[in-house]
Amino acid sequence: MAEVLSEPQFQIFTHLKTGIKTGRIYFPALFLADYHESIAQWLQRQEIIFDERDLKQYPDGSFRLYFRTSNSLEIEYFSLIAPLIRQQYLY
Repeated sequence: MAEVLSEPQFQIFTHLKTGIKTGRIYFPALFLADYHESIAQWLQRQEIIFDERDLKQYPDGSFRLYFRTSNSLEIEYFSLIAPLIRQQYLY
């Protein structure tokens, strides 16, 4: 039986030759259903760099995104997730 994820999965990849770091986030459908507006706003920020080939959508409504930023990848990810997780525990 497949595992149902309710929170995003985040990883950082470093290119072996160039050393450039890229973030990867998998957004599960359940998470998107609750926080789609906040995620859309985060994706529109100038600091988050990606293009169409960096995005893969899945039939269940989830998607995976590779992104770059001039800031810390971890800080950008947690700037998205921390307020949403905090909000989740307030309800």
